[in-house]
Amino acid sequence: MRLRIFHTTRYEYPVSASESHNEARLMPLSDDDQTCLDFRLSVDPVVPIFAYDLPTGRVHHFNVRSPHRTLTVTAESLVITRRYNPFAGLQMVADDGEFYRNSQTRQRYAEYLAPTERVPLHPETDRIAAVARRQMGAGTASFLISLTRLLNRVLTYAPGTTDVNTPLHRVLEQRQGVCQDFAHLMLAVCRRQGIPARYISGYLYTGKRPTEEADEAERDGEEPAGGEAFRREEETLARGGLVSGDATHAWVECLLPDGNWHGFDPTNSLVTNDYYVKVHYGRDYGDVPPLRGVYRGPLPRTLEVSVTVTAS
Repeated sequence: MRLRIFHTTRYEYPVSASESHNEARLMPLSDDDQTCLDFRLSVDPVVPIFAYDLPTGRVHHFNVRSPHRTLTVTAESLVITRRYNPFAGLQMVADDGEFYRNSQTRQRYAEYLAPTERVPLHPETDRIAAVARRQMGAGTASFLISLTRLLNRVLTYAPGTTDVNTPLHRVLEQRQGVCQDFAHLMLAVCRRQGIPARYISGYLYTGKRPTEEADEAERDGEEPAGGEAFRREEETLARGGLVSGDATHAWVECLLPDGNWHGFDPTNSLVTNDYYVKVHYGRDYGDVPPLRGVYRGPLPRTLEVSVTVTAS
């Protein structure tokens, strides 16, 4: 799909702020799943914008030294996505636990197995994992599909009930939250089960698929591996039931025995497809905030965020 993204963030202060130093993680990645054709970042007040690259994505940074009552950051992206059947060639039912017990795997992906402040390895996740395993076959891919559906059922998507600092145990107690809470809980389950998993920050197109787009399975005329998951996915898309809030979306990528990272979205009970645009990845939300900075000025301020994703 060809997706165009407009992301605007506006801060307003009751009196002038100054010495504002900011980082932006807003530029979509280019990898095997997608290509960022164009990206433009603008700031008002106008200041020079610089950038550096990390393995997890590009980071832009800028300073606003003059007094200002408002700060507006606008990012415009054009991306082509080509994420179709992520399960092609995967064994869905065989026990593949040896891959995850291998010391080289555990050492290489240690940072995506370790707990973080936002993703503690809570023992309650063992019970969640046990329920998910009873519902599907022995293969890790099957387990992750089951886990994605289970978390979608046990948690309620409820904007405004949590914020970026809400601890995981509180999410487990109230059984509701937003996409980052769904993602953090899935990370906790996976890591405690020894499955390397990383947090993805990006965008989700929630509109209808253009009529000229066709599922890979339909083009091939056969049922691919993971076909049931894709049938359920198409049903969800047809109902128009996708949610992502009014800002960036969050989901999880897990390492499977084919050596590749595969995306799962428990908020929408989907495996990721060409509706998803990756921007940054990390251990948890703390590694990938769209905007982060410090400034000199009054603490009270208003924040408005607007994100539009359209098919072009």
